[in-house]
Amino acid sequence: MEPEEELHSFPYDAIISGIKHHYRITENEHQFGIEQDGLVIATVKNKAGHWQQLSGDPLRRKLLESICDHIEAHYT
Repeated sequence: MEPEEELHSFPYDAIISGIKHHYRITENEHQFGIEQDGLVIATVKNKAGHWQQLSGDPLRRKLLESICDHIEAHYT
């Protein structure tokens, strides 16, 4: 993989519904793959200031907000 094609990812931990989970968010062409405890659960994208889930089973609103907040904080 060429350096300009290198995927950028970062981890974070969160407690969702009383259970601690490990997440990894990986950017790929302005979309973000979301792993929960080592399993890919979704892909999200920010389009015109609004986050959309592109793949995976629908995420709970609080989880999606948490993920998107972490993405925004990571890039600001």
